[in-house]
Amino acid sequence: MALVHNTNTPVASGSRQGIVIALQTVFILIALTVYVLRLYTRAYILRSTGHDDYIMGLAVVFSIALAVNACISTRYGWGKHLDEVPVSNTGLILLFIWLSELLFTLSTSLVKISVLFFYLRIAVTKTYRRILYISIAFICAWAVIFSAVVIFQCRPVSSYWDPESTQCVKPEAALFIHGLTNTITDVYVFVLPMQMVWKTHLPKRQRIGLLVVFGTGFLVCLAGVLRLYYSITTDHSKDTTWEGLNLWTWESIEVNLAIVCASAPCLKALIARLAPRLMAPNSASSNSQKLAARNHIEARRTAGIQRAYVLESVRETRREGNRERRSGESQESLTKTHEHILIAKVDVDQIV
Repeated sequence: MALVHNTNTPVASGSRQGIVIALQTVFILIALTVYVLRLYTRAYILRSTGHDDYIMGLAVVFSIALAVNACISTRYGWGKHLDEVPVSNTGLILLFIWLSELLFTLSTSLVKISVLFFYLRIAVTKTYRRILYISIAFICAWAVIFSAVVIFQCRPVSSYWDPESTQCVKPEAALFIHGLTNTITDVYVFVLPMQMVWKTHLPKRQRIGLLVVFGTGFLVCLAGVLRLYYSITTDHSKDTTWEGLNLWTWESIEVNLAIVCASAPCLKALIARLAPRLMAPNSASSNSQKLAARNHIEARRTAGIQRAYVLESVRETRREGNRERRSGESQESLTKTHEHILIAKVDVDQIV
């Protein structure tokens, strides 16, 4: 990203430095607070910390570094018009831009990898788990490739923050692909669990609630689109240090909002403990559910009684049939015995 001072135009005055610091501080504090609450919930309430929590922690570290980088850059002219920035600070401004690109790539990649590991917790089929592992591998490869593009776009690397260097390739195409694929993967990651959640055996009310939570991830996708737009406008701007406020603001929003949206589902247990009424079902809904359950139980009991009556009737019929059959067999046996006695008597009389 070139920084060219135009000496033919009058120096414009103004400063956005306070806005840069305020926005970065607010965004990172919100994300950090939500992550700490998530970690507390998982560690002390649910007692089920996992890889997704640790990876998200690393993403938070890089997000903090991204915010610190933006705040420090204001000391050297970021947030002012380029013509107001001393030429001696140009190299440092370029260094901050380079660090911003790298830190953003790492932080957003780690957030998405963490989200995919979270999905592994609720995956119930081998096919879905296989899709998740392939997705994790793809995001890791994406992070490595575009980190390498950012780092090695100039040779040596330090040529990036040398205003007079001509050893850098033009990275516009690569950075556009970086922003575009980043937004596409944002959409993919937040759409991925929706079909699985809808097919679960949870009550419809809970499934809709989960879909709403995951649906908030589309705000991250919107932030990614705006970041891509401002990365293009900033790259073509002749007043980069002034116009760059929009780019770094949406960059921070995208990363920190992703941290918040990914951590929100983990806070249900904490909210249930602190404010159980908020997590309790609606009284009318609860009463209707209880009535339906009682009706279902009564219907099953009635059906069971009827089934038992029918079975008992069948058994009684069979017992009567067996008794009649045995009685018939006994009578027939008695008749045959009597006949044998008479025959024997006749034979004896004939012999005598």
